Amino acid sequence: MMEINLRKVPIHEYHYKGIVNYPKEYFKTTGILEMSSVTLEFSIFQNNDQEDMLSLSGKGILYLEDARSLEEIPYPYDIHLEEKIAPESEFCGRFLENSQNTLDILDILWENIVLEIPISYTVSEELEETKTKEEEMIDPRLAPLMELLKEKE
Repeated sequence: MMEINLRKVPIHEYHYKGIVNYPKEYFKTTGILEMSSVTLEFSIFQNNDQEDMLSLSGKGILYLEDARSLEEIPYPYDIHLEEKIAPESEFCGRFLENSQNTLDILDILWENIVLEIPISYTVSEELEETKTKEEEMIDPRLAPLMELLKEKE
C-alpha cells in the first residue's frame, strides 16, 4: 500500500484502511497516560445529492489513570462518524483547506478521540465491591425497615 499524508487527503472518491500512531506530545496534557495504535478506516465519497461525505471509524485503547486506585487501566474506544464535507459546515470547515481542496484526517480523528476521554474512569469490579460494602453498612436506625422489606420479598 502506498503512503498517504493523512493531513492532506484530497477530496475525491477515496478509501483508506490502516494504522495511525500519535506521538506522546499529542496526549500529554489530556489525562491520557499512554495510547495504543489507532485502527483507522475512512471513505470520502459523494452521496445521492452529490454532496461530498466523510465516513470515518477508529478503534484503539487509551490508558487512563483509575479514579480510585490511580493505576494505569485500559479504556477501549470505538469512534464512528459520518459528516458532510463543506466549507460552511461547522465540523469540516475547521479541517478543510480550500486552496488545495484537502482534509486533515488526523486532526478530525484526534478531536473525536479526545471527546471519548471520560472525566473519571474506574474498573467496574471495584465499583461492584464498593456497592456491596455500602449495602452491608446499613444505618442502624433503618434496620427495622430493611427487615420489613426482606419479609415482603
